[in-house]
Amino acid sequence: MLPSLDRLSGLIERVVELVDAVGETPPAVEPEPATQPAGAAAPAAGWVAFLSSAHGYRLVEGEGEAPRAGAAIELEGASHRVVRVGRSPLPDDRRRCVYLEEEEPRPEGRTSDA
Repeated sequence: MLPSLDRLSGLIERVVELVDAVGETPPAVEPEPATQPAGAAAPAAGWVAFLSSAHGYRLVEGEGEAPRAGAAIELEGASHRVVRVGRSPLPDDRRRCVYLEEEEPRPEGRTSDA
């Protein structure tokens, strides 16, 4: 791996740690009641993915239940592995955020590293 990629990888890990640390801080406001009043909007469904690419980072929305850590998912034509699941980095967003690492494609004809 190139030194610049090593540094970038370290910075990404630090950002994830900071996002998690901020998410662990208790909210300053009172929690919402368990039941919603009539006419209130339902909490956001789905999840967001923190996706890195050669062009930078961005958030991608997903539907349904968030994948678990270690799961392999196909997103935007590439295979990714979920390395961590945490809170959404968006303010007041109750969805889960999955942090993804793009998997290297295997060479043709190879099924394992052995």
